[in-house]
Amino acid sequence: MKYYLLFITNFLSITFLFSQTKDTNIKHIKQLKSNYSQYKTREEKKEFDEYFETLEHNISLGYTKNEYVSDTDYLQFIQNIFTTIISKNSSYKINSPKYYITKSNIPNASSLGFDFYTIESGILSFLENEFQVAAVICHEIAHNQLNHTKKSIEQDAEFVKDFKREIKSLKRKDFLKLIKSQDEVIRKKYDLAEQSRKNEISADSLGFILYANLGYPKNQYLELLINLEKYNNADKIVLDDTIYKHLYDLPNQKFDDKLIKLEKNLLFDGLTFKEYFNEDSIRTHPNLEDRLKWIKKNFADDFLKQEVKASVEFEKIKKKEINQYYENYFQNDQFSVTLYLLMLEKQNLSTRIDLDKNIATVFDKLYTAKKELKFNKYVPQVDPNSENENYQKLLTFLWNLKTDELKNIADYYTKKQLIKVAFCLII
Repeated sequence: MKYYLLFITNFLSITFLFSQTKDTNIKHIKQLKSNYSQYKTREEKKEFDEYFETLEHNISLGYTKNEYVSDTDYLQFIQNIFTTIISKNSSYKINSPKYYITKSNIPNASSLGFDFYTIESGILSFLENEFQVAAVICHEIAHNQLNHTKKSIEQDAEFVKDFKREIKSLKRKDFLKLIKSQDEVIRKKYDLAEQSRKNEISADSLGFILYANLGYPKNQYLELLINLEKYNNADKIVLDDTIYKHLYDLPNQKFDDKLIKLEKNLLFDGLTFKEYFNEDSIRTHPNLEDRLKWIKKNFADDFLKQEVKASVEFEKIKKKEINQYYENYFQNDQFSVTLYLLMLEKQNLSTRIDLDKNIATVFDKLYTAKKELKFNKYVPQVDPNSENENYQKLLTFLWNLKTDELKNIADYYTKKQLIKVAFCLII
């Protein structure tokens, strides 16, 4: 049986696209802050006040920095998914959402609590169909319905209160008590992280129930997590050193292997600064492998193989987002990361036609930054002892290039792109 997504569209969902503005949402947050009065302690009031102020600041900043997608196709697509979920789960009394689609290549979404959501546009290029997008949104609605943000703020307030009490009870030079107090702080932090991991599992559970009520192929909830696990493992793909010479050994500028040589700081070699904490204990999300096992165990009968076909609407938006891929990185001034990915595509013999243009853009931006003494704003300092040696080599290369060498590479790839375009026009 083939499944096609049936969107429930009404006048309200269309009107939403034009009613959600910076002013209306900031006004709504201020109203939330003034109306909220369920405080148990002064610490809790302070935590909630800071939360609403941060939410207001971040949303306002997103508008200022043009971080939000305004394309009507994107907004209508996501709004239709929300509308369908709310309609098919009426017993859960889900409120109308206030959401932002951010220009980002990370396949992620977040519940900010109080019916606010962010959806990173990367989910539209990375995922395979609208069912998987609906699964992501169901998961985030589950967080919202379970009041995880509110509970997290309350737990943080309790942590602050306990910490103050411990510090206040310390006597000067009472080192034994100080150590005991620090141990207590660490234990409480672990407790908060453990609660966060439990929140993810509970959101998976309710999220799947919300998703199942839509009548969509249930195996796509599982496929979503499998795809996210693939994304998490993508950083294991590394650049071969030979790609540098292939790309940057130019007719008027020869490449030298010394440009990518990492000089390790032997004083700190071998130290990871992780010896004194349990890394897994302070992870807020359980790893995807554990979540996959949990869902398979608890919903085993629901994951039969079903034939799935993405809608025309989804394919249209996915194509748009793929074409926008590198623009998203430029939007966020992530030039070194962009270059790393461009070089990976070159190494893998990608057929994407805008690679040379984007390489030229990166080096032109870095050339300008170098001239204006803003290079360190866009290219992180090299950490020779970092575990990600591959990326550190790229940073070493960029820092070793002189201003005119950055310009030469930018000019070379600009000309190369122009020649490619002209050749295509002739054909």
